Amino acid sequence: MHFASKDIPAASAYKLLTSTVVPRPIAFVTTISADGIVNAAPFSFFNAMGSEPPVVALGFEPKADGSDKDTPNNIFDTGEFVVNIVDENLASQMNICAGPYPASESEIEAAELATVQSLEVAPPRISLSPVSFECKLFQNVPLGGGGHIVIGEILHFHVRDDIIESLDPLRINVRKLDAIARLTGADYARTTDTFQIKRPT
Repeated sequence: MHFASKDIPAASAYKLLTSTVVPRPIAFVTTISADGIVNAAPFSFFNAMGSEPPVVALGFEPKADGSDKDTPNNIFDTGEFVVNIVDENLASQMNICAGPYPASESEIEAAELATVQSLEVAPPRISLSPVSFECKLFQNVPLGGGGHIVIGEILHFHVRDDIIESLDPLRINVRKLDAIARLTGADYARTTDTFQIKRPT
């Protein structure tokens, strides 16, 4: 079976993407609104896209009414955000923050999340997150259907000490990181079930 993008509704394209591009890493994004409200929301249209400069990309779908969600609005207003990586310990609080909160209400408070002041940007990072990236807006790519691809330049990396195996060379223990990933619907995946394939030399 095959599907021409021009012949299917956006909802079907979304379902095809979220059901087949799996597992997807989760960006638990913290921002601050122009009114000073701290927002936290998870997004799984997310990945690293380059290292010089280090950049990440976030895909934002519009709301049902076609308007932008609070997170991209805050990024466009302030030019700053923090990407917090989600481990299994953080999963339930992350899920609380995925709810439909009004812009005037902080998901941080609703999920009872502790935060830590960032070093180079105003939005705080989530203290339970094993890794956080302080980012500034690098580029916004508007999409025809009302969404956005936001590219953020990482200004500062925060990595919990116990997941760093060595500094020279720098190595991260991905099992201790214990990141979770998005599948589809209510399904998530763990990153602890792994296997190795050596690259050809």
